[in-house]
Amino acid sequence: MRAMKMRSVALLAVLVSGGVVACGPSGRPGADDDGSDGADANITGQEVCTDAVDNDGDGRTDCSDVDCSGIDGCPVCGSVENPEAQPLALPDGISSGTMCSTDAECTTATAPNCVAKECHASYTSTLDFIGFPQNSTLTDPNKLLKVCVKIEHSWLRDLQMELITPSGVILILHKFIDRVGGEIYLGNANDNDTAASPVAGTGFDYCWTPQALTDMLSSPTMSSGGNEILPAGDYKSVSPWTAMTGTQLNGTWTMRVTDLWGADNGFLFEWSIKFDPTLVSDCAGPIIL
Repeated sequence: MRAMKMRSVALLAVLVSGGVVACGPSGRPGADDDGSDGADANITGQEVCTDAVDNDGDGRTDCSDVDCSGIDGCPVCGSVENPEAQPLALPDGISSGTMCSTDAECTTATAPNCVAKECHASYTSTLDFIGFPQNSTLTDPNKLLKVCVKIEHSWLRDLQMELITPSGVILILHKFIDRVGGEIYLGNANDNDTAASPVAGTGFDYCWTPQALTDMLSSPTMSSGGNEILPAGDYKSVSPWTAMTGTQLNGTWTMRVTDLWGADNGFLFEWSIKFDPTLVSDCAGPIIL
C-alpha cells in the first residue's frame, strides 16, 4: 500500500567540471608572440601553466587555457569550489485539475507548471551561467556532456524530470507516462517514513548523456530487499539531445522535477550540468553567478 508522505528535497546545486579535452595545437607559423618573423621558442605546442605565455598559440594563457584545467594550481575549468546548498520542497501530486498546453495557462500559485498537459506544482532549481562567450550558442549538442541528479524516490513512474534551457527549450529527461505500472525505486528510497517525519533514504547518481542507449523506464532493474531499483548510471533522455541545438549558453538553466501522483515522496540531493570546457571563454574565471 502506498503511503502518503510530506515532500522534502535537499538540493545541492553542483556546477560544471572539466571534461576530457585534446591537447592544444602546435605552434602556428607567424604566430610568435614577440612580433618577429622568426619562430618563437615559447610556442612549443604544449601549454605551460605558469609562464604567462600562450605556449600553444590558441589565444589563452596559463590558467585561462583549458589545457591547464586542474594543473599547477589552476582551477578545474568551469568548476565551482563552494557550491551553494538550499533545501527545497518537492511537491507530491499537487494538481489544480486544469488541462493546459503552456505554463501561461496555469494561473494558480499552488500549481503553476504545465506538465503532461496538466497544471501541477513542480520542484525547480536554476543555475545562472555567465562563463561562455557573449551571445554564444550550443552549436554542437554533444558538447553538453551530461545532466546528472542524485536522487531517491520510491516510485519512478510518479515523476517527470526536465531540463529547461536559457532559450526556453524543454528537454524531457524522464517522462511521466500514466498512473499505472509497477513500482520502481530510484536509489535506496525510504518508503516507511511518515508525513510528519520524512526521512531521506540513500540517493543514487543518475545521468543523461547524448551517447546513452536506453531511457529509464526501458532499462533493466535490480532486486534488493523485495524492491525493484533502477541502477545508478547513464540514461537516454526522452527528448532527443539534438533539441538543444542553437540554445543560448549563458543564462538560466532550470531543472524541473514534477511528481504527478498523489503518493510516495523522494529527495533530490543535488543536480549538475557538465559542458565540454572548450566552450568556456576563460577557464580562470567563474562559469556561473
